[in-house]
Amino acid sequence: MKIMLKTYFNTNQGRIFTALILTGILSVASGLTLIKDATGASTNLSLETSNEVIKENLKSNRLPRPVANAVLQDLARRQGILTRQLQIIDYHQQNWRNGCLELPQPDELCTEALVPGWRIVVSNGKENWIYHTNNNGRSLRLASANTPSDNLPGKLPASVKNAVLQAASRRLQQPISQLTIIEAQQQTWRDSCLELASADEFCTQALVSGWRVVVGAVDQTLVYHTNQTGSALRLNQKANENTLAPVQIPVSELPPPLDRDIVFRQISSGGFTGRTYETVLLKDGRLIRVRIGDANDSERSIRRVSVQQVQQFVRLLQRSRFSKFQNLSYPAPSGAADYITYTLTSQEGTVQYNDISQNNLPKNLQTAVKAWNQIVAGG
Repeated sequence: MKIMLKTYFNTNQGRIFTALILTGILSVASGLTLIKDATGASTNLSLETSNEVIKENLKSNRLPRPVANAVLQDLARRQGILTRQLQIIDYHQQNWRNGCLELPQPDELCTEALVPGWRIVVSNGKENWIYHTNNNGRSLRLASANTPSDNLPGKLPASVKNAVLQAASRRLQQPISQLTIIEAQQQTWRDSCLELASADEFCTQALVSGWRVVVGAVDQTLVYHTNQTGSALRLNQKANENTLAPVQIPVSELPPPLDRDIVFRQISSGGFTGRTYETVLLKDGRLIRVRIGDANDSERSIRRVSVQQVQQFVRLLQRSRFSKFQNLSYPAPSGAADYITYTLTSQEGTVQYNDISQNNLPKNLQTAVKAWNQIVAGG
């Protein structure tokens, strides 16, 4: 659902400024509990913060704490660094095709059986490491580190690298300079569809030499299957089913930048009512909410939070790297209806998402959204 934000902003701006004047003589007694320290709310999984995994482990697609800890401890031991210097930046469930988790050692005999497990990406901010594990983390293997492309396993051909990066750039609407190949493995696919046949598609049953390539973007990854040269490639949708790919917000649909006294703004639109609301947080703690198109201002509300809470929120935005999502939109699934679109704007940029896909947003963005919702809810 697209909303043209500029069309109503000018008419609404006068109302906001009127509200600012009114609040000079209004005494609004309301308070919000302090936002928890962002270190404790970090969505990237370190050993110290993996209690977040326990809370979400009721969902089948959430990474279990024992698996997270096993991976972090193994990498810390290998690299000779502290676990708190590592973060899990991506993970998804995977069925490995053999007992070696598809990472056999030379001359190793692997049992031919499906092994349910996880594919996990760990980062120290400079390098990424790929792990394959079983379901409980007792069996794990290090696949590769984020080394220069010339040193990738088997030396990924330039033609494959270029084809994959161009495909990922088109899909994510991001320049190639912001994408990184974080894993490349030679594969022998069992059919001409690279084992990614669409419904009712006929695939020649023949072995095809090629590559499985993982591309990293902003807090997400895309997995591609290719042939040996990159002239044939397919996106592995199943491998990316827990990743929500963003698109660039057209410049014509971006809302106006914030005035210098405004810290944050949310515009919500859609849902069953189809109404549009604007909520702004000012530096002095005033929180103003109005309904766009409400001629009588009957739904205007003004509250106040402490300046300390405002400052904590600003610091959390910085720690969660909210600016990394500048001008990105995380769209609703195809065919979805009656969802609410949220457009969030800070002094550093705008991001858009919807209530249906909120749980599939990048972890850092979820942290920022959660903190903002705490302010709006008054808790």
